[in-house]
Amino acid sequence: MLNRPTLLKLLLILYIPVGMILLSVFVVSVQYDIPVSNFTRDPADLTRSSPFLGIISNLSVLFWCSTAAICFFSFYVNKHKNFSYMAFFFLMSGLITSLLLCDDLFLLHERIFPQYFNWRQRYIYLSYASIVFIYLLMFREIIFKTNFIVLALAFCFFFLSIGVDCMVAKMGDFLPFYHLYEDGFKLLGIVSWLGYFAETSFHAVVQPAGR
Repeated sequence: MLNRPTLLKLLLILYIPVGMILLSVFVVSVQYDIPVSNFTRDPADLTRSSPFLGIISNLSVLFWCSTAAICFFSFYVNKHKNFSYMAFFFLMSGLITSLLLCDDLFLLHERIFPQYFNWRQRYIYLSYASIVFIYLLMFREIIFKTNFIVLALAFCFFFLSIGVDCMVAKMGDFLPFYHLYEDGFKLLGIVSWLGYFAETSFHAVVQPAGR
């Protein structure tokens, strides 16, 4: 049966954020004389490049997004099963994943923060590491009850990716195909991140209430 108040709430949730984004694009386009197409069209189409331009980066963003969606869904489900601690774990996991998603999608630590806020990358890395450390400390009891090895592998791959990036920055292009190593390790880390939270969320959602 159609529930009109619920339908109206859903429509507002769906369309108000998108409307705000489109309005912001219009305002920025007019204010800074930037063509609207720069914001709306596909980068490969704009640059007349191969449709496979940045395919690994695009896949990474999709995997980040999938993980965030899983975490937020699990937060919603567990919140209604009175698993307050578990629900909070998924909420914070979703927020951290969203931060990493935005960083990857909008090049926050590579372009936005250094160029527009004059933040050094070392301090950005330190900030992210501090957030993750506090997160791991807060939820260590839950994490150690799950297949935390997969999460540990994710951090190992991220560390290797950052390590390759730092070595190339200091020593120059000494490693053939170093982008394959840097971005390959990062992709493996993101896939591990997705796998860990997908499995953990599955067990948390199907677990009977009260256990």
